[in-house]
Amino acid sequence: MTEDHSRLRISNADRDKAIEQLRAALDEGRIDLAEFDERSQAAYGAKTNAELDLIFEDLPGGRPKESEVVPAGEAAPATASAPAERRRGGLRRIPALQGLITVGLITTGVWFATWIGSGEPTYFWPIWPILGLGIATVLQVVNLGFGGDDDDDDDRDRDERRRDRRDERRDRRRHYGH
Repeated sequence: MTEDHSRLRISNADRDKAIEQLRAALDEGRIDLAEFDERSQAAYGAKTNAELDLIFEDLPGGRPKESEVVPAGEAAPATASAPAERRRGGLRRIPALQGLITVGLITTGVWFATWIGSGEPTYFWPIWPILGLGIATVLQVVNLGFGGDDDDDDDRDRDERRRDRRDERRDRRRHYGH
């Protein structure tokens, strides 16, 4: 039965699963980019199960079976550093706070230098940009409490979709000889 299976023709879905498994191997560092390209071309050109199996013979687990493809990002276990990373990301999650601190320090520094240079205290004009950015920061913090905390997941998903589209375009160009 194995001989019969190896002679059977494969579908586009089989090729897509193979490419997905090759991407996982690339992400894990098991193959390099040149090898990924070479194996991807072979997968797109494969007509039978035997040809597709050859592409995976030196990779752990061999060729993916039905619904067995597991991209590297999903297979990675959760680490204990994730909560610490989330805590450190607080300032990055509130861009208005970064702006408030930066603009506040710069404008207050300029005001202070002007005060020292003139020898007398002047009107504290940095209050206006600080006040404006302070309001924006408060609004951003309030909005985070209403489901805005999954931006990191959205960024990762967007980056993954971009990477997938780029890889598909590159594979398509190679497949069609462009």
